[in-house]
Amino acid sequence: MKEMEMVDTRDVGVSVSSSSDNVPVIGLFTTRGRQQIMEALAVDGTFLKPQRLKDVESGTGDHTESGDVDIESGLKPRQVTMKLGTNSGVFLPCMQNILGVILFLRLPFITAQAGCIEATLIVVICVVSTFLTSLSLSAIATNGTIQAGGPYYVISRNLGVEIGGALGFLFYLGTTIACSMYILGATEAVQTGFDLKDLFEFDTQIIALILMLCVASVVSVGVKYVNMSAMVFLAIVFLSIGCLSLGVVLFRVNVFDGELTNAARVSNDNMNSNYRPDPDTGVTPDFFSLLALFYPSVTGIMAGSNRSAVLANPGVAIPVGTIRAISVTTVMYISVIWLFGTSLSNEALMADKLIVTAVAYPHNLIVKMGIIMSCIGAGLQCMAGAPRLLAAIAADDCITFLRPFAPKNKDDEPVKAIWLTWFIASLPVLAGNLDFITPIITLFFLLMYAGVNLSCFVLSILRAPGFRPSFKYYHWSISLFGFFWCLGLGLVISWATTLVAVFLFIMLYLYIRAQGATKEWGDAVRGLRYGIARDELLALSVKDNFHAKNWRPQLLTIIDVDENGNPLKPHLLALAGQLKKGKGLNMFAALIKGDVLDSEVCERAKDVRQVLKLHMQNEAIQGFLEVIPSGQGSNSCENVWGAAIHSGLGPLSPNAVLIGWPGRWADDEHKDDRAEAFVKTLKGLTNLNKAILVLKGGEELPHSIERMLNETIDIWWIVHDGGLLLLIPYLLSMHKTWKAGTKLRLFAVVTSEKENPLEVGRAIEAHLVAVRITAEVKTVDLSDTSIAGDMRHVYTKTVNMQKRRELLRALENPATMSQARTGGAAAGGTATAHATVAEVFGGMFGAGKEGKEKEKEEEVNPVVQEQEEEEEEKEEEERERERENENESEEKKKAVKLTMDERRMKTAVAFNRVLLQHSSKSKLVVTNLPLMRSVEDAGDFCSYCDVMTEGIGAVLMVRGAGEEVVTTYG
Repeated sequence: MKEMEMVDTRDVGVSVSSSSDNVPVIGLFTTRGRQQIMEALAVDGTFLKPQRLKDVESGTGDHTESGDVDIESGLKPRQVTMKLGTNSGVFLPCMQNILGVILFLRLPFITAQAGCIEATLIVVICVVSTFLTSLSLSAIATNGTIQAGGPYYVISRNLGVEIGGALGFLFYLGTTIACSMYILGATEAVQTGFDLKDLFEFDTQIIALILMLCVASVVSVGVKYVNMSAMVFLAIVFLSIGCLSLGVVLFRVNVFDGELTNAARVSNDNMNSNYRPDPDTGVTPDFFSLLALFYPSVTGIMAGSNRSAVLANPGVAIPVGTIRAISVTTVMYISVIWLFGTSLSNEALMADKLIVTAVAYPHNLIVKMGIIMSCIGAGLQCMAGAPRLLAAIAADDCITFLRPFAPKNKDDEPVKAIWLTWFIASLPVLAGNLDFITPIITLFFLLMYAGVNLSCFVLSILRAPGFRPSFKYYHWSISLFGFFWCLGLGLVISWATTLVAVFLFIMLYLYIRAQGATKEWGDAVRGLRYGIARDELLALSVKDNFHAKNWRPQLLTIIDVDENGNPLKPHLLALAGQLKKGKGLNMFAALIKGDVLDSEVCERAKDVRQVLKLHMQNEAIQGFLEVIPSGQGSNSCENVWGAAIHSGLGPLSPNAVLIGWPGRWADDEHKDDRAEAFVKTLKGLTNLNKAILVLKGGEELPHSIERMLNETIDIWWIVHDGGLLLLIPYLLSMHKTWKAGTKLRLFAVVTSEKENPLEVGRAIEAHLVAVRITAEVKTVDLSDTSIAGDMRHVYTKTVNMQKRRELLRALENPATMSQARTGGAAAGGTATAHATVAEVFGGMFGAGKEGKEKEKEEEVNPVVQEQEEEEEEKEEEERERERENENESEEKKKAVKLTMDERRMKTAVAFNRVLLQHSSKSKLVVTNLPLMRSVEDAGDFCSYCDVMTEGIGAVLMVRGAGEEVVTTYG
């Protein structure tokens, strides 16, 4: 690179230099530098020519886009493309789309049928819908550029891809059928105006098909020819309207007769309605059928907003141009109604639908050609616009069967879409009369306008930071009123046809949703969901705990992955997905090695996330996934605790954690470390008040796409634990994988010789009926083991009869539910979380009247109360002896511990024996998770669990968080 040469450094400051690359360097703090900047920059920050700058400063020119600057040549701008103003960009295109066949061929007929007053009311009703829609459209259009697709783009980007795609396709059909209407209008004008009717059979249809083919051919050659002819067609329309209006005035003052006689010159003959059969169809119209017939003549208000990208000032041009076009056309329609209605007889208006040519001045040929040209021009506009709307929908890939009609390049002509539109538009012309197809067009347009109003309403009511339209004359109430006005119009015009249109919309909506078309367009529906979720989260956060009726598993599943991101234990995903009938949230945390400061680790986390999402889709799981890199020096315990603490949000945080059993934990010299880490994880989760689900040997569990037949889920219920052990299998059995052919079996474990197995079984059966859970109940006697103490924290306490009754009442009565949750320690009670099943239910349901009398006797018998007090004193003495034993020698403690370990291992063997006896063929066994006493005993805990479950396939060990999750209260 050559050395830079200095340019004019007379003033103090940074100088202006230039290089051989022609890139200017301007001295920002020099007088000349500032002057150069002011001369070169426009208000939008782009480089302009000096003359262009003068135009901007004087207000005679438009702003320049950044694309106007030629960066490679420094300050030299590219040739600026002049943008369109209000008249050329909005007003005239809207006028061309609004004015059309209905004005010339049907408005006098509507006046004859409905009368001037009701015809004016029809115009006002139709214009109210378009005026309200124009306000909503102006707000949306000035909040950003409307790209290809026009109204479809507006709705899809604001109400979501499903609603936008469905309404957009219906609007496409409406625009296509509107092309049919215009071609039929041109055909009718040719046949009637030049006396070419009934030349041969189906002559109307054949002429219309030929015209349709010509229109499609012109559009397929290039839309530029359509745009070039647009102003010519519009000029002819204005000339025709002027000729017919002048002719009516001259006819009324008896200066000009045209093709009419004096019998047609009757003043005020059409003030009131005079509904009679249509001479062509034989059908007698009513007010609403005429409303449907006229409505297409007020459509076309989207023409300006579709061009927002080429407008000089969209914030002014769109609302001003659109509302001006609506106002001018409304005045034209009402003027034509009153001119013809007060000047011509009812018979003349009723008999000749082309009467506008009969009074045209100076010659009827001008109006005849004007009608034909206006119809063909409007047909060309529809044929040019509808395929581009279809191509925009196809390009967004929201409706899969439209993919072949998407152009390969953005600027290519949508040739396939044009010929598809020609084919669809050719079908309605076979009806041979435009009166038959206008109601369909009306309803499709009304649905689209309702969607535009709804979009503006949702954006306004949400007050999203991104909604900042430059058009300020709108309000959410006006948009909401416009939505109901458009929807109500459709219902009163034809409720049956409206329901059919709504049915088509729903079917398209469901189809797009089923195809999984998800787009990140920042639509207002997502904002609405966010607002609702925020408000509901704040409402839920008022109370810390859920009532037992509303408790559901907010499940966090801990996943270990291999180097490719695949889960090492995919059955954990399957089990989590099959618990979705609990209607809670599914959250997943995948742990990978590495530091978040390492960019490669973060990239790998993204890849792992994508792989796991595919596994979740395979299991039909909807949930939230996070991939957590573990930093240097951190351990798995802390990562799991952090995931349990930070996953979710407020009341939607996880209340249960699903984790896999550490396979082969005892295979090498690191077994103690593995066991210690696992137990530390479990104890930490317990301290965090999280329910724990540990899955051991789940390789045989079915995937979500499988269906179980003649299988059983066995519940081994030892500690009550708030009923979680009962709820989890029930939720599994409701999933389609298990529902058809799986039976629940409940084994109630009796842990004391004082408990009656028969009584416990009957009590649990009654409880299952009360909580509406179906299961086969059996009792298993393990009273000669320490199973109760191995499964709960407080295993030396027993529950007497009075406290059993209190616990059961707490389960049934929400007013005392908190006592069951906390245990009422002050009163000496025992929480159901620490009580065995037999302690909770044993003796609670005596057989019939005898049992009730026994319960009543125990409640009032002072002898029983005295015995209970003595029992409590003995328990207190026993606890005191235990505290004294803590001061014994270390050698004696070790001996006691050895004895206890031997007893626990014998218990594990005994429990395993009955498991093998009853549940060896069960698909899943659910039981209580044994008590984790201390981290130092981690190896003993893992060994205990291994011995307890040896020979059993899939075992789910559950420990609740001390809350009741099942209640009989309705």
